[in-house]
Amino acid sequence: MAFRFALAAVLKYRQNLERSEYLALGRVQQELIHAETQLLECELLYTAATREREAEVARGVVSAHLQTAYEKELALEKHRDALRVRQHELQLKRQKCLLAYEQARQKREVLEDLRNRQWGVYRQEQARREQDRIDDIYLARRRRR
Repeated sequence: MAFRFALAAVLKYRQNLERSEYLALGRVQQELIHAETQLLECELLYTAATREREAEVARGVVSAHLQTAYEKELALEKHRDALRVRQHELQLKRQKCLLAYEQARQKREVLEDLRNRQWGVYRQEQARREQDRIDDIYLARRRRR
């Protein structure tokens, strides 16, 4: 009689659920890395724009150019703030995905532990039956003599 785990379909479902949660976590992590990269690039652009404006002020520049420089800095500040908000949202989303993944993993592990315990019991039963059969064969041969 072969081993049959009664909750095999549920275990398969839990494994698939865990995998989908893991993939979702990976996607959010990639989005977060992308947002952080964009934020870093924006901050570098902002720093460069500020230095450029300061250098132009030191050289003496037409006020129209100075106004354009301030507008550029303001646009970069707004973009940076939007990226920070996006980064914060993605961090929260990553935390939720991580929690969902951990819960899915724990539920799968519970079922796998149950299956492993049942497998151990099954193996012990099989070993006991095999030993009983060997004992019966031995006793039958001994009686014939």
